[in-house]
Amino acid sequence: MHIFASEWESNNNQMHYHTIPVIRYPKFLKDVSFVINSWRRMSNYDFDIVQVVGRALGMNVFNPHCGVEKAWLKQDILSVNCPFYRFLKQITRFFSLRQNFILWLDRKQYTSKCVSRIIAISDMIKNDIIKYHNIDPQKIKVVYNGVDLQRFTPDNRNKYRKVIRERLSLGEEFVILYVSNNFRLKGLFTLIKSLGELKKSHKDFKALIIGRGRAASYRKLARRLNCLENLIFLGHVNEIEKYYAASDLYVHPTFYDSCSLVVTEALASGLPVITTRYDGASGVIDNGVDGFVMENPMDYEALAEKISLFLDDEFREKASIAARKKAEKYPAEKNCEEIIKVYKEVIENSIENTTNRQHHTT
Repeated sequence: MHIFASEWESNNNQMHYHTIPVIRYPKFLKDVSFVINSWRRMSNYDFDIVQVVGRALGMNVFNPHCGVEKAWLKQDILSVNCPFYRFLKQITRFFSLRQNFILWLDRKQYTSKCVSRIIAISDMIKNDIIKYHNIDPQKIKVVYNGVDLQRFTPDNRNKYRKVIRERLSLGEEFVILYVSNNFRLKGLFTLIKSLGELKKSHKDFKALIIGRGRAASYRKLARRLNCLENLIFLGHVNEIEKYYAASDLYVHPTFYDSCSLVVTEALASGLPVITTRYDGASGVIDNGVDGFVMENPMDYEALAEKISLFLDDEFREKASIAARKKAEKYPAEKNCEEIIKVYKEVIENSIENTTNRQHHTT
């Protein structure tokens, strides 16, 4: 197995790593140089399967983890609260060399004749691919993200719940968890507004905010809504499974996510989940059973109403059991097996096409 990337976090002796040189700045040239240099490097080999998950060409299997660029752009603009900044962002992107290159590349990746199969990581992404690029549905295989059922498990509550809660000076209050490195796109404003509504009923709760992001404007909003004392900003944390164990509910009011890993991790940990229909992972959630799927990521009142349902211990316990059962349908091993099936189909089709060409030639 050969892996091509511009940088590495770790090495595995069973893999062949190829470092692709890129022009670091500006970002536009970084994207362009990676596409060109990776294509040149890969063309020196005769691979049976070339799978691309990011911005590159030369593949016969395309597995876009970031979804469809046009769909993302639409939702990203909507996540900007201020109308003036929203308009400014639209104008800036319209004239952006990098953004126009990415849109061209996105179209090229989906419509390339070399691509035999597209692996969509959710039904939402499949629908977006068909909508924005008019791709034959038969060419697309949906394979949801898998989850490590041993690492993320309700059993972690016995190990970590008390320890983490004591570390954060928490008692037995209701704890909401939110994890993201893009607070704006993943709906933190909506969550905080919903907590302001929840605070009006004087409920005893805390919200753990995990991830890298500028927290100042969110703290300011929480202070204005009289719920700042209910929020704990933790920044980046290691061993996220411990924080799932310390929580009672996972909330992810995102404007766009191809298929949130945090959602399946939360479900596997026995946490009911509230997310939106713009999260591909919403495709695995049964409304009112293991969580809820919101129609509008800006509807903080509806979110507050959904959160309040989980304050009932009996309702939450049933949803927790259902959440774990749902996650057990998506083990990491199943994800690998499904992708290997796609590989076999691609190879079989390639052999069949080669044989047909030879027959026509003779």
